[in-house]
Amino acid sequence: MTSPDEVFRDFADSEEAQEYYDDHNRTRDEVAEENLGPLIDEFLNGEVDIVEFRNRNNGLNKQHPLWGFDGFVGGMHFNKLLKAVPDESELEEKLRDVIQPPESDAEAHETIDAFAEYTQRLKENDLDSDPFPKSTIFFLSYFWHIQQPDEWPLYYPTTEQYLKEEGLFEMEESYGASYVDFIGTMDDLREEASTWLETPVEYRDVSNAIYWHEEWDESEIEEEETSGETKERDTFVDVDKPYLPPVVADLDEVAAGTDEAVNRYAPVDTDLAVVFEQKCGRLFEMLGFDTEILGQGSGRNPDGIAIAARNDYAVIYDAKKREDGYRIGRDDRTIREYIEAHTRRLRDQGKRHIYFAIVSSSFRDTEESTLRDLRTNTDIDNIVLLKAEVLQELLRMRLEEPYLNLNDVEWVFGNRPGEIQSEELENIVPEWRQSDTEFFVS
Repeated sequence: MTSPDEVFRDFADSEEAQEYYDDHNRTRDEVAEENLGPLIDEFLNGEVDIVEFRNRNNGLNKQHPLWGFDGFVGGMHFNKLLKAVPDESELEEKLRDVIQPPESDAEAHETIDAFAEYTQRLKENDLDSDPFPKSTIFFLSYFWHIQQPDEWPLYYPTTEQYLKEEGLFEMEESYGASYVDFIGTMDDLREEASTWLETPVEYRDVSNAIYWHEEWDESEIEEEETSGETKERDTFVDVDKPYLPPVVADLDEVAAGTDEAVNRYAPVDTDLAVVFEQKCGRLFEMLGFDTEILGQGSGRNPDGIAIAARNDYAVIYDAKKREDGYRIGRDDRTIREYIEAHTRRLRDQGKRHIYFAIVSSSFRDTEESTLRDLRTNTDIDNIVLLKAEVLQELLRMRLEEPYLNLNDVEWVFGNRPGEIQSEELENIVPEWRQSDTEFFVS
């Protein structure tokens, strides 16, 4: 075994480790500030429901595997909780209370114990889902850490295991008490490390040093540097469209009617709205759908129907070119007509699920009641709003990852109503492709 002072000194002396984790920490700060923090605020304020919150949070952590939430006790635990609860609104209400950072160690203790007991009840009532009560420590400390990283350390098992081996930490009778003791041990290590290293030390520095000592190999860093690759996936906004065929690479520009798009298609003397419809049809074809193009000139029809013949579902879609974003408004009557005109035929063809998708540059003033009414009072299974750039990203993933199929893609159209965010697309990745290891600092 290696004592903590040796672990920290070795970590501080390694230029490779320092360079890697400096960059890692900067990225953590950016993602927490720009993406995760605002998402948590939206959930706490009631702007998004628990399903969208789960989807976007899990998606962001798959895009940015920086906190270990993309493993069993993070994202998959969230899935298990949502699957096990008899009423989603019940979990939503509880979660809004418990993910807010506690005011004291005593409150943290109480909150973790109460939520672990709640998880145990869910576990006993739904053996198929099987949420694990101990995961509560990591699960809640993750949300607290994202919001207040200097106050609440993330409870990593790699750190826990090392501290146990060194005789610095033992599990208490309750999970809440264990986390409070964990904080005390981490505080002691921070103070000692600050003395050894003569510089302030954060909670994540302690976890980074322990993970680097226990799990990391400097040759892995060197291999990443020489190959020009990293363990992190490219973010959506940074992707330079390398997998998008040219015919749909400017779908987002056409959808918004940018000056570049207007000038590009002026010589062909075709209305840009028609160009947008045509490109949407091509993109659905590239995703693997059998696409029936309707659109302008075909009467009161949607722009097309994308059929997943072997997967027993279809997507009725309508393309809306808008410079300032699309608002459903009174179009719900037209949408209802589209649905009524085509769902019976699709059902007769054996399509078990039929979805409606609106594709546009962006969306504004969407009333959830309108979407709920369309789902409730028509023969449609779900209605989704897709930005053109999100549809492009879906195609990029489909072309880049050949194991994805239309069965996986169905998640986008059938999971929940409303606007689908780009980070949610990571949820179409099958579970067998997700990490099956214990959670850790990466």
